[in-house]
Amino acid sequence: MTQVKQQPKDESRKDYYPQPEAEFPIFLLGTGRCGSTLLQKILNSVDNAMIYGEHGGFLKQIAAAYFLNLEDKMIEKYIMSQNIAGKEPISVFETLKNPQLWSAWTNWYNQETVRNNFRDFIESFFNPISLEQKVHWGFKEIRYGLNDRVPEMLADLYPDGRFVFIVRHPVDVVASKISARASDGIEDDAHTWVAQNTYFLHFCRENSERSRIVCYEEILSNDSKQLGQLFDWLGFALSDEQRDIIETTKPSYKGRPQPAKLTHDERNDINKITQEIRNELGYT
Repeated sequence: MTQVKQQPKDESRKDYYPQPEAEFPIFLLGTGRCGSTLLQKILNSVDNAMIYGEHGGFLKQIAAAYFLNLEDKMIEKYIMSQNIAGKEPISVFETLKNPQLWSAWTNWYNQETVRNNFRDFIESFFNPISLEQKVHWGFKEIRYGLNDRVPEMLADLYPDGRFVFIVRHPVDVVASKISARASDGIEDDAHTWVAQNTYFLHFCRENSERSRIVCYEEILSNDSKQLGQLFDWLGFALSDEQRDIIETTKPSYKGRPQPAKLTHDERNDINKITQEIRNELGYT
């Protein structure tokens, strides 16, 4: 296969592209109907990568529990500050078994063990032993960035992780949601698009060295510079295999519902609601 010629890497840059053998997870996030499945397929075409699909967004509750352990003042005062973790188990045992001692908050863990345990929990779902031959693991999900702290938790647990956010024009997202019977109403869909992409933009600004935003429309173009830049950043080699995936998965709508045809007023309503964030993402 003919490989796309890559630009020389500038090792002086802070976001110097990692080598392909560098181990790090990849988290692919976006809104519903944004093209995340296509990008998932493209990333999974890389030999050393395995990006799982959606999982219903259950990490929202996990993130809430994670930050409860790290930020709750009572937990900090009575558990974390005691620093019992690392001591001989007998000391914890004696405290719990001695009725003369106050044991209401006695536990064995601290912040370090909390992080290790939550990391193990996440990887038990998305980086099982069966993937030990893979260098990169991860998942794609469309349910984060709405009143949750999942990306924040993942960034804390995986400092070397890479976050890829895929965006699509809101009018096309809403039309696709309607045709897929996944719409909550045009205005609600537009506000959801704004909320999630606002979160993604903010996250990228706060984590610029480990985050990238990719446009669905750009991926579908015949000469996608964004895809080449994304692969460079991830340390992957872009080849004809990825271009073939794009060509074979371009929407043909054979046997599938066409995107809903929105009226002029409906399109204007969507554009009005999404204008600020849409402009920041480069959509007119």
